[in-house]
Amino acid sequence: MDLIASTRTLVLGAGPTGQAVVRHLQRLGQRFEVQDTRTTPQLQEAFALACPGVAAHFGPLDPVFLSQFDEIVVSPGISPSTPGLQSTQSSQISDIALFRRAWPAEQPLVAITGSNAKSTVTTLVGQMIEASGRSARVGGNLGPQALDLLCDMADEAIAVLELSSFQLARTSALRATVATCLNMSPDHLDWHGSMIEYHKAKHRIFEGVGAIVVNAEDPLSHPLVPDQTPRIQFSVQAPDFHRFGIMVHDDSDWICFGTDPWIPVAELPYQGRHMLQNVMAACGICQHLGIDKSACREAATNFRGLPHRMAECQSVHGVRFINDSKGTNVGASQAAIDSVGAGHRVLLLAGGDTKDADLTGWGQFAATRCEQVFAYGRDARRVQAAVGAKAQVHDTLDQAFQAAVAMAEADDVVLLSPAAASFDQFDNYQARGRHFESLVEALYEV
Repeated sequence: MDLIASTRTLVLGAGPTGQAVVRHLQRLGQRFEVQDTRTTPQLQEAFALACPGVAAHFGPLDPVFLSQFDEIVVSPGISPSTPGLQSTQSSQISDIALFRRAWPAEQPLVAITGSNAKSTVTTLVGQMIEASGRSARVGGNLGPQALDLLCDMADEAIAVLELSSFQLARTSALRATVATCLNMSPDHLDWHGSMIEYHKAKHRIFEGVGAIVVNAEDPLSHPLVPDQTPRIQFSVQAPDFHRFGIMVHDDSDWICFGTDPWIPVAELPYQGRHMLQNVMAACGICQHLGIDKSACREAATNFRGLPHRMAECQSVHGVRFINDSKGTNVGASQAAIDSVGAGHRVLLLAGGDTKDADLTGWGQFAATRCEQVFAYGRDARRVQAAVGAKAQVHDTLDQAFQAAVAMAEADDVVLLSPAAASFDQFDNYQARGRHFESLVEALYEV
């Protein structure tokens, strides 16, 4: 490859994140080159359409070529073990590092991560800010791309970013106004190599942080920050000083901050332990930002959830169908099973790419709480081994779905919460969720 004279920045990855980096560098007038290890015609055509006139290289990484750049902006999905990447001495950063440089220092930046629920909490925080009359710029891992938020700036806007462990692994000194790691459970161990490295990546979110929100019930989520750092905790237990919790007020359960009642639990459209935690985490962030509790209550009671996260499909012959395709790890899947509640037989569809996660605890929980587990996809045998006698193996989601339907009776719940990524059979979890919904639709169209 011929290096463009004076080019010092390489954009590594030609997908959505790389395209956002290209747009950002073009706005800055900075010269750069683009490379992607993939060589599919579809990717090259999509990149040419999204970034017309931008030259890009496709193919294996050459360490000599990489070493000519001062800085490489690496897209989140590119593993540190990618051949050629480990041997370069060039600085490797994320798109979030670029965002941090560009976001005005005087404007608040909220950073949210966690193994589960980060998209829900990020969305809730944005809606609470907007309900208060202030402007929020919400994006990052859940979309839109963080760098694209810089195109739509507003005076005194608050940036609210969902950040993945992939992004955080290459981000230093984020200096968020408020940051939280909502929870920690094994995920992406195939990418990070170990739970220790995964944990270290997640906790980079707290570097230079101004204030924190902490899950009092999850020790692995607690950051090592100076004692004087302002902090708010949350728990589904009784509230305490500087802690959100659940307390009886006016003869009913309320989310309270200390003794101050904020939101009646009965007003929340979604019940369950995990949703209470999500609302309290969002309230904690907004409390740090000075958002009035009335705005938090308005947003929380009007929240209608996210696509593919515990989304109810139409019931068929009294059988409920729930699309939780976003449950891509064991923690998210366990929360989904738990949220269905007692009194219903749960027929669980699980499987795909389990990302080398330890399924033992999840399997024991699923075996206890589910009537049957229908394992499918690449790691179906791993799922079956974790669950035991209550699991049966199928090749595809379609086959698992049909087997679940054949067993289902009125008042049962057929729950898609795979505890795994979708990439063995689908492009992403959204495609998997849409396919599940199409299977349900076919039932009531007959």
